Formats: sequence, structure tokens, C-alpha cells
Amino acid sequence: MTNKNFELACELADDLYFKFIDSLDDKTANEYIMEDQDNLSCTKNTEKGSDLYWQIEQTIKDTLDRKDQ
Repeated sequence: MTNKNFELACELADDLYFKFIDSLDDKTANEYIMEDQDNLSCTKNTEKGSDLYWQIEQTIKDTLDRKDQ
């Protein structure tokens, strides 16, 4: 994977992940994100949220890698 593809995969994964989170009601969104106790103006992923993000990112990376072959 090229650096350009890696950066693109990360950007797309981030965009898709937060579009998904923003579409959820608060109760459901709290399964994926929680307040960051170290920085109260931010959120961080729960384990479920991290798993989902990494799956999205990996799917994009795999797709870009296949495209480059």
C-alpha cells in the first residue's frame, strides 16, 4: 500500500465512521463513542467503536490494494 492510498483509506474511514455515528440516536451512539475523561470537550471510541473503525479502514485498504494490482 502506498502512502497516498494509506492516507486516502484513513480519510475515508474517518469520514464514513463519523457519518455513521452522526446518524445514530444518542443511546446507540454511546455504544460506539464516549466522553474522553482526559479531554472533556472530546470523545473517544469504545471497544465496539474502535472495532468498527478498524474494520471500515481495513475494508478500504483491501479495496485500494486490489485496485493497484
